[in-house]
Amino acid sequence: MGLKFVSLLLALTVTSDAYAGGLRMQAGWPLPIAQQYLPETLSQQEACKDVGKQPDGSYQFLSDCPGRSLSPDGRFALVQKIQGDNQLPVEFQDAQGRTLVKLPSLTDDMPYAATWSPNSRWIMVNHHVGSFMDELQLFEVIGHSAVERSRLVKSAARLATRRYPCLPRDMVLPNGVRWSRDSRRIILVTVSAPYSCTIFGRRKGGTWHSLLMIGDVATGRIEPGSVRVQPDNKPFETPKDDVYSAF
Repeated sequence: MGLKFVSLLLALTVTSDAYAGGLRMQAGWPLPIAQQYLPETLSQQEACKDVGKQPDGSYQFLSDCPGRSLSPDGRFALVQKIQGDNQLPVEFQDAQGRTLVKLPSLTDDMPYAATWSPNSRWIMVNHHVGSFMDELQLFEVIGHSAVERSRLVKSAARLATRRYPCLPRDMVLPNGVRWSRDSRRIILVTVSAPYSCTIFGRRKGGTWHSLLMIGDVATGRIEPGSVRVQPDNKPFETPKDDVYSAF
């Protein structure tokens, strides 16, 4: 995600949005693919007005709205449908609208926002988990499928708990910020609830801060020289040094 999303996230007021979809038919024939994922009614159009492509390149989804996020090369799409008030399993489709695989880990009626890598081989998802918090999920496009990869998410959480021992692992939520131009790495930030150490801490009374870092999506490796402490009283800004020059 970009600066706007993460700034809100670090203030613990982020809601990335999930977007669901439904197939529309006209005179017995499917509408063009781009029109199949439009809200059906005026009330649904109003409820779904904030979903879709965002200025930072992400695509925000809402659980009760149809939606389709196309890959930069036009070959694949992340698609959400609805049936009445129910969210159907999120689908990974080809350009012709054929379902290649379903993604159950995204199908939980919670908001999420997806950002394709520039080369269309990865999808970075910030998935809302409640309490104004999101968690990163990464999907690798392999052949005609999308496979979830967790190495980088685990590496970022492990780094945060080592830096701040009071943090329980399940209270550390990595979030994606931005893709590198070569699609190999992302900027990510770790976020936790304000009470993570005081109430749920492994060591009561400790403190923590959000950590900004660069990680390799394929290997899960965090670049040691990229780790930065995000001050609580300053807005989020991407560092300007050489380590971050590829973003």
